Amino acid sequence: MTEGHNTVETTSVSATIDTLVQKGLAALEEMRKLGQEQVDYIVAKASVAALDAHGELAKHAYEETGRGVFEDKATKNLFACGHVVNNMRHQKTVGIIEEDDVTGLTLIAEPVGVICGITPTTNPTSTAIFKSLISLKTR
Repeated sequence: MTEGHNTVETTSVSATIDTLVQKGLAALEEMRKLGQEQVDYIVAKASVAALDAHGELAKHAYEETGRGVFEDKATKNLFACGHVVNNMRHQKTVGIIEEDDVTGLTLIAEPVGVICGITPTTNPTSTAIFKSLISLKTR
């Protein structure tokens, strides 16, 4: 690999990352406007979409990585889109999330920036589902 070729690849990766961050910031501004019911609706819809695609995603993960067992990947996908969403369904992530009358503290949920997640080759789809859903939930 020549030095010039490596620079082109690095620039391309950097440009891609910059574009993704800009899109993330634009999405953040839109998500910031949403109320809890709207956020929960989006999370529920995303969870159903993941549920509908869990088998196909598991198949692609197994074929692409050559790791693990298809059925295990499908089960992990089901867990990510079912159990995880069910577990966080009552969590408040918009506006005032806690008030302590004794200390006078009020906790307010507020998005702070773009989230970047690493996806392992061992569990690519279940990890992506999980991270996407919790990212949507927290705006």
